[in-house]
Amino acid sequence: MIVDLHLDLLLDSALERVRGERDVFRRRHQRALRDGGVAVQVLPMYPDDELGGDPWQRIVAQLDAAAREEEESGGALRMVSTVAELRAAVGAGAVAGVLALENAAGLEGHPERLSQLHRRGLRMVGLTWNDANAFADGVGDDRGRGITAEGWELLARMEELGIALDISHLAPAACTAVLERFSGTVLASHANAFAEHPSPRNLADDVLAAVGERGGVVGLAAIPAFVGAGDYAERLAGHHARILETAGPGAPAFGADFCGYFEPGDGPLLPTTPTEEDRALATEPEPPREAFYRRVCEAVEGRSGPAAVDPLREQNALRLLEGVLR
Repeated sequence: MIVDLHLDLLLDSALERVRGERDVFRRRHQRALRDGGVAVQVLPMYPDDELGGDPWQRIVAQLDAAAREEEESGGALRMVSTVAELRAAVGAGAVAGVLALENAAGLEGHPERLSQLHRRGLRMVGLTWNDANAFADGVGDDRGRGITAEGWELLARMEELGIALDISHLAPAACTAVLERFSGTVLASHANAFAEHPSPRNLADDVLAAVGERGGVVGLAAIPAFVGAGDYAERLAGHHARILETAGPGAPAFGADFCGYFEPGDGPLLPTTPTEEDRALATEPEPPREAFYRRVCEAVEGRSGPAAVDPLREQNALRLLEGVLR
């Protein structure tokens, strides 16, 4: 089976529901997840402006979407908040959904909302998206602050609740700071290796090494601008090998971040001075979801050997998730 650490399905569902649609999971995602072999899927909530209302209302809309999609799926999607629930969902052949939050600006300065979300099943938080906010600097908006005082307060509460920290969108200095001071579980749910392709959304070797030392994982992302030019499976086998070398065998995982089902937007974050290749990658279609995991696993096996495949497919991510599901 495949465990994947990042898919914006709940945002898609909430946007579709604003347009009057229902049963979004089964209509737009179930087949691709099934054909790809995905049994466990982390589902982030993101306070997207397109949902309307204030940032907190956008998060609530996605909480509501999670409950409604589960109800309408006829048992095909189960939202889980404990290890027992996850194992039961997988055993029943359902997709086990784990709630996450991408961009803590959705809390709107109300730390008590974190506890509220935790009670609803939230188990992972990324402080920022690409932009900076009240908590930290984002990878596309580095203001030299790293983590703010409000950010450290939020991180302390996350430690108390056992919520994992996702560093995927943090500015480099913010990554360094949290890897030194945050005592909870850390991961990069959807990021590749900078040494293999110099996207600003990919992680430098020192960050990868620190994640590995903390027992964290790094989810390989499918977005072409983060992968690099050429055959995506072979390129991602290279990213995997770099993560394996720098962070250790317990680090590689999947966090594909498929988003081709959304309307075209601004595109992925590019380097400050993008090359023609960077611009071309920004408009390149993402790989087919149904074949992605199989092809990457085949390429990883060819490059790093059969023993590298099961940790990538499921074992590493499942170990991390079972550590925060309680």
